[in-house]
Amino acid sequence: MNANTRAILGLDVPPAREIVKNRRGVMSYSAKDTGSLQIFTNESWKRNKKYIVPNGARSCVKNFMRG
Repeated sequence: MNANTRAILGLDVPPAREIVKNRRGVMSYSAKDTGSLQIFTNESWKRNKKYIVPNGARSCVKNFMRG
């Protein structure tokens, strides 16, 4: 059997998955009606978080506690 057939049938041991890796996401809106989700790893989040400006309301509980 060739490698593709063995992979389809699941005969080979698959590579180990990363389960514990943390990820962060940010919704970015390029227009009024369409948004996209940007997924960051921990390293890329540390590099890019200074460029992300939060706008809009936080949750009601957090606004109440803050103010």
